[in-house]
Amino acid sequence: MEIRNRHERIVAAPPERIAALIADFDRIWPTQIAPAPRLHGHRLYDAGPMLWEEFDRPDAARAFRVIRPDGLRGEHWFELGVAEGATVLRHTLEGRAVGKYEAIWRERIEPLHNLILEALLDNVEAAAAAD
Repeated sequence: MEIRNRHERIVAAPPERIAALIADFDRIWPTQIAPAPRLHGHRLYDAGPMLWEEFDRPDAARAFRVIRPDGLRGEHWFELGVAEGATVLRHTLEGRAVGKYEAIWRERIEPLHNLILEALLDNVEAAAAAD
């Protein structure tokens, strides 16, 4: 099963400020929902049942590959666009779920992902407004 998921928010701050915020998961991650991903080696992040590898993706402010579990593969990234007096912050996830992960994605991971992403975007907005 192909996966495509996108969240977007216009934030009243310059792209450099937003880039600094998304570089700091400890500051913007909604830990009331789930623990923030933790560094687990060079450019590897433990995200609960998943392991992410950070990589350089053209035009992305920050990008990750899902390398665990085996039945869930994909990439997700943050992009920054310019809006009048603001920044468009977009998070895109593209990948593939196979076998039992098709149902796990639909029933458990995607709803939690959506909840976390919207709360993360709320936290970015709040942090940008406070600075």
